Amino acid sequence: MLKVAVLPLNAAEGTKPQIGRQISAFVADQLRSNTEADIQSVSFLTQVEQDGVARTAFVNISDGLIDADQLKDLFAQSAVDLALDGMVKPSDDGLEITVRFTHKDNLEGGAVVTSPFGPDNVFDVLHKLVKQLAEEAQISLPENLSGDTMEFGTDNAEVFLKFLEGYDALNYIQQANGLVAREFNPEGAIATLIEAIEGDKEFEGPYQVLVGLCRACTAYQIGSFELIEKTLTTASELEPKDFGAFFALGELFQAANQLPRAIDNFEKAAQLNPEDPAILNRLGNAQASMNMFVNAERNFKKAIELEGPEKPSMDFLTGVLAASGRGHEVPALWKGIIDQDSQNANAHAKYAISLIQNGKKEEGERAFETGLEVLEDNVLVKRFYAPYLAQNDDLDRAMDFYEDCIDVSVTDVPLLVEYAQTLQAADREFEIPQVLQTILKSNPDPNTRANTQAWLIELEQPKRVESVQLAQEKLAAGDAEGAIRDLKPLRNWLADYWKMWAVLSSAYNRLGDHVEAEAAAKQLLEIFPGCEPAYGELREALNGQEKHEEAWQFMQFAFQNNSQSFGIFINLGIAAKRAGHTEEAQQITEQINGIVGQNPDMQEELKDILAELQQ
Repeated sequence: MLKVAVLPLNAAEGTKPQIGRQISAFVADQLRSNTEADIQSVSFLTQVEQDGVARTAFVNISDGLIDADQLKDLFAQSAVDLALDGMVKPSDDGLEITVRFTHKDNLEGGAVVTSPFGPDNVFDVLHKLVKQLAEEAQISLPENLSGDTMEFGTDNAEVFLKFLEGYDALNYIQQANGLVAREFNPEGAIATLIEAIEGDKEFEGPYQVLVGLCRACTAYQIGSFELIEKTLTTASELEPKDFGAFFALGELFQAANQLPRAIDNFEKAAQLNPEDPAILNRLGNAQASMNMFVNAERNFKKAIELEGPEKPSMDFLTGVLAASGRGHEVPALWKGIIDQDSQNANAHAKYAISLIQNGKKEEGERAFETGLEVLEDNVLVKRFYAPYLAQNDDLDRAMDFYEDCIDVSVTDVPLLVEYAQTLQAADREFEIPQVLQTILKSNPDPNTRANTQAWLIELEQPKRVESVQLAQEKLAAGDAEGAIRDLKPLRNWLADYWKMWAVLSSAYNRLGDHVEAEAAAKQLLEIFPGCEPAYGELREALNGQEKHEEAWQFMQFAFQNNSQSFGIFINLGIAAKRAGHTEEAQQITEQINGIVGQNPDMQEELKDILAELQQ
């Protein structure tokens, strides 16, 4: 059995790239899921920078077959034995598919197969491709693939191709982790999937992909709320006995903070699929957010009965009990799980914590010690016990436990961060840089990376960091020019130090040098996208250059990704006002006034901003 790479089929002019990508992906998936074959599906992706964010886009390499040199690079880089590539082009009868099978030891002599691809033979061609790839890769086929026919879920070729086309959009969002190109619009894929559902009501694939696509759009805020709501409503009408569309509607309304509508749809989903604890969990969470604690408790308890030994809904149930003044009941719940399963490490840890939270410190510590003694694998208990010990100044034992946990989870970023903080509390700063380096090598999220890098710089370059702090003091004293003069020589030395760029962007804005302020703020956000003040500095820099519409669009994007940030919301209002979007600015101002309410301190702090918004 050979190691195989399956490449997307290139699309000639007049054909849809989605079809080319998904034909080859389908063939690969059939073999991968039905055999033990080592088959990699390759995607041609590129990075494009939009709105200061690196986004992902598909690339159609050419109109024909891939150049032999590119195949040579593929074999050299991925150590595969066989590659499938090809192309799709229009023909008089519809489409024509050409597929090439290239072995690493014969780059110029790959077998090439060309087939017409029309409504009458779609399924035959796809089945033959599965068999041909299996033969070239020396893969033994199971009975469901080796016969004269194979199962596609539908007998309607047009419906199947629409399904593939719609699935391509979901696959794209997943591969891009939501960072799709700004011009991507799911509307076309949605329409295609609905047509497929209507074309064959018995074919489950298009409905499942449509629901999955809408859920992905909700999760990553792709497309408009109205489009996703309309689509899922249509899907629920087309398949009224399936829970999926109702569950996805619940997620959509919950994300939009329309909790009554979220609850209504989660309840419909639960009625259609009453044995799914995940639905009950989401329903309970929505109810808890509306202080419907009795209903939430009932649904969390139902979910717990249906869940496996880890009982993820227990954490939500204990939260509801605490919020409704019944936190004293929580220890008994965890104790009950321990009585059922003495090796449940999570229950041991949560039992100990719940006792401590109820003021029973000694009992909680005994529960931790019991967990350490009775569990065959007590690492999880150490993971929960270590921060408690650190908070109570038992630093040596806390560090021992952290080190035991790190031995098991060497790239657990939150664990490493806590360990570094404990080393600092124990005056063992000389050990911290190595831990910080491990964090940076463990692929942390950008914000954790930014703060870890800043901490490392502060430990290793204290003199330069002191210069940044002095520049900050000058800026606070009104000497923006002096702050800039001090920081300019440090820009290359401290290029990854977000705190320097924060001071620079603010200082340049103070001086009215908005071009430099824009560059500094963009650099700051590239390093530390979670730095809320940076959004205000960039907005101010754009407004200062009369780029009002650009500032408005940027702040809309920023707020979509930081919808809980009051500071970003205020800057969104300023951007709307200065760009002449009067209605939006007025709506934002009303919401800000509602948040500020009768708080005199906030009113005083925001008086200049509110005065501008209310003009």
